[in-house]
Amino acid sequence: MGVAGNALGHWYANVMTINNSILVHAISERSLLSVVLPGAPFKTLAARFPRALAEVLDALAVPRKEIARELTAMSPLAIAATANRQVLGCLNQYMFELEVDFEYNPQRSLLERELWLSQNISSTIRNAEPREVAIELSTSSA
Repeated sequence: MGVAGNALGHWYANVMTINNSILVHAISERSLLSVVLPGAPFKTLAARFPRALAEVLDALAVPRKEIARELTAMSPLAIAATANRQVLGCLNQYMFELEVDFEYNPQRSLLERELWLSQNISSTIRNAEPREVAIELSTSSA
């Protein structure tokens, strides 16, 4: 996998089953921002992912112009094997946290869960919150 041409970098994803529902949890390599969306139908996942990402970025108050720039830069989407073990470790940790959150906060929407995960401080991103890094990366390319 080459260098990503978009601000948030490559995305890594895994499938999880919660309450008999299949979900896909993806995180950005550069910011660790999470996007969680229904897995089914899998054949439309690449088409649905940009819209789900745009919803999260919009909720973080990233300007629409920058959201459009990010979506354009990451198109077309390609699915490949995970290449970053550190990000894979973060993905696995976040998936565990999501499982616990679904158990204790069943009323939360997927967007609320994504925003909750965006507040996780990680040493992988210089002890910052994914939301802060995503906003910085998305708006610094302007």
